[in-house]
Amino acid sequence: MERAKMVRAGFMNPQRIILMVIVIVMVVIGYLQMHYFAPGGGSINKSEVERLKEHIDGLERRNEELQEMHETLKKEVQVTQTNHLQVNNGDDKQTAETLQKENLNLEARLIDLEKALQDRTRELQVAQDAAKNGNVQGPMDREEKNPHKYPFLDPNVNTTVATRYDSLMLLAHSFNRYGAVRNKDKFQLAPDFMPIVIRVYNKHEYFRYVLENYKKSTNINQTMIIVSHDGLFPEMFKLVESIDFCQVKQLIHPYSGHILTNRFPGPDAIMPEGNDQYNNHRPWPHVALKHHFWWHMNYVWDDMFKGHNGDMIFMEEDHVPTWDFYPTAKALAKIRDKDCGDKCWNAKLHQHGHSGGHDVHSAYINYDTGNVGLIIDRPRWEMLRRAGHEFCVFDDYNWDWTIGHLEARGLLPHLSVTPSVPRAEHVGKCGTHVGSNVCEISAEEKKHFEETNHDLISKNGGDWREYKYDPNPQGANAGDHKGWGGWGHPWDHIHCMNQILVKDEEADGGKTKAQTNPKT
Repeated sequence: MERAKMVRAGFMNPQRIILMVIVIVMVVIGYLQMHYFAPGGGSINKSEVERLKEHIDGLERRNEELQEMHETLKKEVQVTQTNHLQVNNGDDKQTAETLQKENLNLEARLIDLEKALQDRTRELQVAQDAAKNGNVQGPMDREEKNPHKYPFLDPNVNTTVATRYDSLMLLAHSFNRYGAVRNKDKFQLAPDFMPIVIRVYNKHEYFRYVLENYKKSTNINQTMIIVSHDGLFPEMFKLVESIDFCQVKQLIHPYSGHILTNRFPGPDAIMPEGNDQYNNHRPWPHVALKHHFWWHMNYVWDDMFKGHNGDMIFMEEDHVPTWDFYPTAKALAKIRDKDCGDKCWNAKLHQHGHSGGHDVHSAYINYDTGNVGLIIDRPRWEMLRRAGHEFCVFDDYNWDWTIGHLEARGLLPHLSVTPSVPRAEHVGKCGTHVGSNVCEISAEEKKHFEETNHDLISKNGGDWREYKYDPNPQGANAGDHKGWGGWGHPWDHIHCMNQILVKDEEADGGKTKAQTNPKT
């Protein structure tokens, strides 16, 4: 008996436990490295070559499309020039002026198209060189930005060194896969629950107020909130852990530049030149927004909720929901499907700059350019995923403007259903597109949200059994645009496409069992 106690005591020695944990972690990291990363100093393995070939094929197809568009547009310009000359010889000045404007517009489009063709040709050349040389460092090259270069995590090499960056990425993957759903024992998901996915960075004062409003919202206990973190900020995790009104699951963006600071896609990564269409260098904080959006969309749809065919609501840390946002979101999804159908890609809780009136049970359709409270179901997600290549190569770091480009190209329907009275609003004056660094909510803003909620409660805003619907699109159709830039580097394009978890040609035809609850 004494001998058994001594053996157990020796086995439970803290130093031995720590050593065992380190060994296990190293073995797991090594296994992941063998299966997911290249086993050599910057060489490209088979899977990377295949992805690069897919990238080249996509670029070649895009080049062919651009060349066809270029030839068609040149012919249109020639026709309008001929018509303009013919009309000029007559007396119809109004028609001549119209044709002249049309000709100028076509010529401007032709110039933009020629520039896009040049950019895609240059990018294609970079990708072809990478495939030809076979030793070009890829976006996930594991190299420190200092003279000390660490080898890849090959367990067969006795000089392998696991850096804290590798450990953090491994931690994020494990956290996403095995992290528990909080409050699962307290709240039951409704059969038709609509998950609420919130992307967050580090605006903790905004997020605190946003969560206070979620807590006040009706039927919130019937659903689940998923919070996707772009970075490891303790205050943000503490706020999520304080949620006591519904089920909640946290995710960490494993490829966040705020985690992988010294390598791609972080700020100190050693990268070849790859400027955008305006010849600007890669603005990594802005690029991070599109990477996070695309990763979390692929993860929640095609990993976490593989069998969820209904809608999800996509919000951000500074989007304040109203008291009745959740039943309104469910109503808008039904209105979208019933009254708008295939013409609408999404519903949303707010449309910036437009209003359909003051009736709390009224909805209208508009040209989609917003990003607050995006509501889509699986078929509409699959539309976006199928357009993933164009999403990933379009030179605009804004995910919402990129979606607008897809709509203008006909890759997504271009209309959206929106409530006349918004059910979520952007709060504060700090962020990517705002100059202020003060992330605090003003007294005026709080008063506005309190008055809005009071009005919605008094009018029973969440009851949409009877509603009004305006089928005439409001707002201006912005059409296609050349993009705001910031997304011109081939590494960003390749990494973006690598996040697509389900390839259309690899669809399993329904063999995967439906999964309406996330992995825990």
